[in-house]
Amino acid sequence: MTYGLLLFLPFLLGTQGLLQETVISKEPHAKSEKVVTTSGKECVLPFRQGGIIHHHCITVLASRPWCSLTSNFDRDQKWGFCAPQRRQPNVSVHTARRITNLCRVPPCQNGGTCMLVPSGLAFECSCPEGFSGRLCEHKQCYETVHLRHYDAGESWGRIHLRNVEQCTCVGGKIECQRARYTPCRSNPCQNDGTCRMITATGKEVCNCRHSYSGPHCSFKPESECYNSRGMSYRGVASTTASGARCLPWNSDLLYDELHLGTVTAAPLRGLGEHAYCRNPDGDKMPWCYTVSKGAISWEYCTVPSCKMAVSSSGRMNTFDKLPELGDSDRSVPAKKSVCGTKHKKRVNVARGRIMGGTSAMPGSHPWMVAIYIGQSDFCAGTLIDSCWVVSAAHCFFRNPLMSQLRMVLGQHHFNVSGPDTRTFGVDKYIFPKEFSMFNPTLHDIVLIKLKKQDGRCVKRTPFIRPICLPDKGMAFPDSYCCSISGWGHRQEKADTYSSLQEAGVRLIPHDICRRPEVYGNHVTSDMLCAGLYGCVDACQGDSGGPLACAKDDINFLNGIISWGEGCGRSGKPGVYTKVANYMDWINSVIRRKAKNP
Repeated sequence: MTYGLLLFLPFLLGTQGLLQETVISKEPHAKSEKVVTTSGKECVLPFRQGGIIHHHCITVLASRPWCSLTSNFDRDQKWGFCAPQRRQPNVSVHTARRITNLCRVPPCQNGGTCMLVPSGLAFECSCPEGFSGRLCEHKQCYETVHLRHYDAGESWGRIHLRNVEQCTCVGGKIECQRARYTPCRSNPCQNDGTCRMITATGKEVCNCRHSYSGPHCSFKPESECYNSRGMSYRGVASTTASGARCLPWNSDLLYDELHLGTVTAAPLRGLGEHAYCRNPDGDKMPWCYTVSKGAISWEYCTVPSCKMAVSSSGRMNTFDKLPELGDSDRSVPAKKSVCGTKHKKRVNVARGRIMGGTSAMPGSHPWMVAIYIGQSDFCAGTLIDSCWVVSAAHCFFRNPLMSQLRMVLGQHHFNVSGPDTRTFGVDKYIFPKEFSMFNPTLHDIVLIKLKKQDGRCVKRTPFIRPICLPDKGMAFPDSYCCSISGWGHRQEKADTYSSLQEAGVRLIPHDICRRPEVYGNHVTSDMLCAGLYGCVDACQGDSGGPLACAKDDINFLNGIISWGEGCGRSGKPGVYTKVANYMDWINSVIRRKAKNP
């Protein structure tokens, strides 16, 4: 049995970047070679699987390399085994060595960034805005009426200077001709725009008014800031705080996320076929989806708040006086829970997939704590109070010194700190009196008190907040779908940690988990089992992390990742410490610290 478990998510993290095309060649600038399946179908590269963007054939969940036949395997589930690549007859060892260093002589044109694909025989170009193509060799055309770029050879309609025109991008320049038109049967144009339909193409085009722009008159290019939380922001900011470019809200790579195809009344929330910052879910400010370290992610944008836009005369910018969309008729919200809530950048975070998890979104598990023990050991924990973290006792059975412990909150990528992370030392850790290092699977729970900084412990942020603790008699029914999360190994024999991963697992009846062929009497009444038949599981490095079960959108700490046989083995589920059984002890420790600080 192993005593350190993480999600069995054997996803290979692709290289950074998105929508770049891969070039496989003997020399730079040569023609690319298509990757096909054994049945002769072409692989679509890059493709999304488990929230991660892959740029090559992978062996995730299979012993043979495979690829997706669409750009989004998560959604379409269409795939095929990859055919062996033909060996280039004239590629010597010396040439192959030069191939792996293709980016030393940059093949990407017009300021494009070259990145090697993990296969070592390919590179890809990340093109700057205004250029496209495999080598960023094609200059795009920027349409000022629509506020977007068009590729070479692409055609579109517009109304420019009251003329209805049909335009084409030729050699980086826009060529337009006046076109015949008729009135539109309906009007898709927003903000009092007028509509015309081009007779030859049947396409509807809008004539915008009142300083609005865009294909449907939904953008306000002059907006330099956002009012209130930015729910009515319709500006054209498209860069995040880290400098990343936003993904379009209708991107084919977004699945189960809040985007154009999943949000009710998406146009009213500012979503459309564009990549501008918006706030469709009532967050604290505008944000957008990005690709970070090869996975679908999100970030807040650089657009400033209008409250900070003070003119040289000391008066607030006029943007601050604009009403927020829906403010006038918004009812007083009910008191929000102080625990167990998280960002909802996905339509349904607890999807309960059996065959694997997915890369977590930043802020989707704000109670997660990364516990670094000495120079090499690692576990996870769960924030339950401003100064208290709960984890697995077996992580501490060697009694490490306080000086050897580092607790990091708000962390998304393993051992990577950022503006959203906070690091604390440890004041003390406490085992239940029943715990014994000679049988660490029993009573596998420990309470850790954070060392205060400037007289306080954790300050709640969108990325750091506690999970709710269950009542003493609280229980979730068998087969209830809960979630596990962690940074641990993505497969049983792996030796590296991952970015934060998540997956849905179903609770298993206690009598099934105690069957001889499962774990027998090793499972006690102080334990829970989850995830029997799939290969979603915890693995080394996940110990101490949460088994979180949600009720009415509030997450409760139902279990603590404790032990199991291997990682994701058939018929061998994960075993978790049953938190509800230890509530008297937890409350007595936390209350005792309040009386004796």
